[in-house]
Amino acid sequence: MKSMLLSSFILLFSFITKNKLQFKTTAGLPGMTYNSNVTQNQVNQISNRSELQPLKNKIRKTDSSLTLIKVLHIGDSHVKSGFFSEHFMEKLNSFYAQKFHGNLFFNFQVFCKIGTKYADYDELAELDNQLIRERPDLVIISLGTNDAFSGSSRVKFAEKIDHLVQKVKTLSPQSSILLTTPSDALRMNAVAGMYMELPELQYVVNEIIKYANDHGLAYWNLYQVMGGPYSVNTWFQKKMAAPDRVHFTGKGYTMFADWLFDAFTVCMETNDMPVLPFNIHY
Repeated sequence: MKSMLLSSFILLFSFITKNKLQFKTTAGLPGMTYNSNVTQNQVNQISNRSELQPLKNKIRKTDSSLTLIKVLHIGDSHVKSGFFSEHFMEKLNSFYAQKFHGNLFFNFQVFCKIGTKYADYDELAELDNQLIRERPDLVIISLGTNDAFSGSSRVKFAEKIDHLVQKVKTLSPQSSILLTTPSDALRMNAVAGMYMELPELQYVVNEIIKYANDHGLAYWNLYQVMGGPYSVNTWFQKKMAAPDRVHFTGKGYTMFADWLFDAFTVCMETNDMPVLPFNIHY
């Protein structure tokens, strides 16, 4: 198991110009306008945002002294790619460096392995040690794709989610938790000779949302935001998804990070959740 530390202290002072986005939103937050290349009309928001209130309070209390926000992103190959977490961190540090004159830093750690499912993190001593040692302010859990493809989701999937969530709560009780649903993905049907929808994926998405709602956890529905069933075909056509219709290119993962940044900063910077409809065109 590999744990990768992304250094926010270095990246904070790098001015982000590559893949600069310009989006228009009803939120009215400064510096938040972006240009993109995928058309979609979904609502981009973090639901059950009260779970993130302790984090929001810590950010708002930032003053002339240095404030460090520790983030642990647990995931699979989507996170291991590096683009998703790193770009999200860069945008947060760029945004909050301007807002708080360089006194607020986000430091990300990524804990991930290719092919991992929720249950794979249940008995990992390395993850236990990292949670105890680092005591992150925010734990983002981005899993579910491999549960759908492996069939693991068919057996007590909600319990598997709960085991990981309870591990985080027990070992790092001050951590806020944000669940993200898996992105859209298709499986090649050899008989039909075409990529087809995987029913288990929709089940996984629904179960993650149900668990989050039942337990008052914050969640971000990436599956919906990117367009829902078969939307990955459009992403592939735009060279933002890999030919396997499961993984994404650097450009695609960067778009995920941009959208999560949008939803996250609106959650942190506003008292009421505005509706953020997307109408994005490349």
